[in-house]
Amino acid sequence: MESAPNSTFNHTTDFNTAIDGLWDRLLLWGTIVFVVVEIALVYTIIRFRKRPGGPAAKQIHGNALLEITWTAVPAVILVLIAIPTVKTIFQTQAAPPSGALTIEVTGHQWWWEFHYPEYGVTTANEVYIPVGRTANFQLRTKDVLHSFWVPQMGGKRDLISNRTNTLWFTPNPDLGTNAWN
Repeated sequence: MESAPNSTFNHTTDFNTAIDGLWDRLLLWGTIVFVVVEIALVYTIIRFRKRPGGPAAKQIHGNALLEITWTAVPAVILVLIAIPTVKTIFQTQAAPPSGALTIEVTGHQWWWEFHYPEYGVTTANEVYIPVGRTANFQLRTKDVLHSFWVPQMGGKRDLISNRTNTLWFTPNPDLGTNAWN
C-alpha cells in the first residue's frame, strides 16, 4: 500500500471524519450568512443612497416585525450550528470502545515517549497503530505544555502538567502503512 499524504483533508479515522464533517457544515452556514449579508448590504447601499436633489431621508424608529426577524434568524442559525457541534463533541469525547489499544504518551521537552502497556514496549518519537483497531492515547507531560497531533488522524490535544488527557480513534483500512507528523 502507498503512504497516506500528509494532509488533514483525508478521512483516515472516524474522529477525522466527524470533525471534518462538522467543519464542512460550519463553513457552509458561514458562507450562506456572508453571501446573504453582503447582498443585503449592497442592495441597501445602492437603493437608499443619497441622490442629488432627492428628498431628505426619513428617520424611522421601531419596526417590531423587522426587529423580531433580525433577532430570530440569527438565533435559528446558532441552533442549527450548535446541534451538530454538540453532537460531534459528545461523539469525539466519549469513552473509547472496549478492546482499544492503550498507548501512554508522555511529552518531554524536545521528544515524545510512547509506551504500549499491552506489549511492554516503549518507543521514542514514533507511534505505531494497527489499522482497524481503536487506539486510546493517554496523554501526559513531564515538563511544559505540549500539543499532540497527527494531521491525518485529526484530534489535536494539549498535554497539561498534572493532568491526563485522552484521545482515541480508529484508523481506516485505506490509511496505508504510513502516516506522519
